[in-house]
Amino acid sequence: MAAAIGQELPFERAELDARMARAQAKLAEAGLDAALLFDPENIFYLTGYQTIGYFTFQAMLLPAKGLPILISRATNQFMAAITPTIGRFVIVMDWDDPVAITLATLAESGARRLGVETAAWYLTAQTHETLKAKSGAELVPWNGIVERLRLVKSPAEIARMRHACRAAEAGMHAALEAARPGATENDLAAAMHNASIAAGSEYLGHAPIAVAGERTAVTFAMWRRRVLAQGDVLFLETGGCIDRYHGLLARCAVLGPPTDEMRRVSDAIIAGLTAAIATMRPGASSGECDKACRDEIEKAGYGKRFVHRTAYAVGIGFPPNWSEGKTMTLKKGDPTPLEEGMTFHLVPSVFGGDWGMCFSETVLVTKTGHEVLTRFPRELALP
Repeated sequence: MAAAIGQELPFERAELDARMARAQAKLAEAGLDAALLFDPENIFYLTGYQTIGYFTFQAMLLPAKGLPILISRATNQFMAAITPTIGRFVIVMDWDDPVAITLATLAESGARRLGVETAAWYLTAQTHETLKAKSGAELVPWNGIVERLRLVKSPAEIARMRHACRAAEAGMHAALEAARPGATENDLAAAMHNASIAAGSEYLGHAPIAVAGERTAVTFAMWRRRVLAQGDVLFLETGGCIDRYHGLLARCAVLGPPTDEMRRVSDAIIAGLTAAIATMRPGASSGECDKACRDEIEKAGYGKRFVHRTAYAVGIGFPPNWSEGKTMTLKKGDPTPLEEGMTFHLVPSVFGGDWGMCFSETVLVTKTGHEVLTRFPRELALP
């Protein structure tokens, strides 16, 4: 099967080899023989290997030198076979104990000092306890290393994100065109999905959002067949994904003339978003950008309803998440400096009350400042 398909990589081999070399240099700095990785985003970043099959056991043994070993369910061997950056695939049959097979692979590797992604969502406490008890190796937490490498994007990664932003914009245009009294939230979501996929998007790391009326006041509410009515606020958050790299965009609309309060809220959020973007540059701190945004929303009297971070890093995403926010966010009091090549999804919002709103952009930190990668009118839409 693999021979018929040929090799499949989302980037040039040189790009992936350079990523691998940087990660292996980090292993050497820490005096580790190897690292055991569990997060699909990190595995993808280093090798280009991707599958939706990470809901079952999957781990990658990254040696200090040479190609990695992937330990996974037998059905994933075919994707690994067409991914030339994987040195070896260790099969786990559905009736096997995957942790026992991992222990045998570790013993065969001879690794005595092993980094482990103990912060990975896909490493269970039970698996970690078994590895500690039976591996015979010294297990050292190895967290945030690959994630930190991922924060600064290469030109090839940024090119994928630009394409993803075009797909996100196509989805937003389509959703707004479908917005009218009598339509449903599902109509908006279907239009959004169809247009972004037609524009080249792959499946997203996070479901987009299309909600109306009182349901906009509830964070992370999703479309649910509600019929749109005159006067409704609409909250639309869409995305595009190219080679697992995301571009994200949120806008709000009103079906009919907006009330004065709707105007005040949308103006406050847009002012906060614009102020935060203006602050973004190499050397500016995460907290400084957050403050610029938060000050505008608080000045308008809505600070108590802006209850989350201003932005999160964005790039590689697998369900259930399209964010790299586990590694870096723009948040209150954070001294972490921005660097050229970082990319963020800025998401100021005002939730609660009878309805809520959010306006967002995907932004790149450049050598001298910033570039807004998403291109869509930054205003309250009136379909």
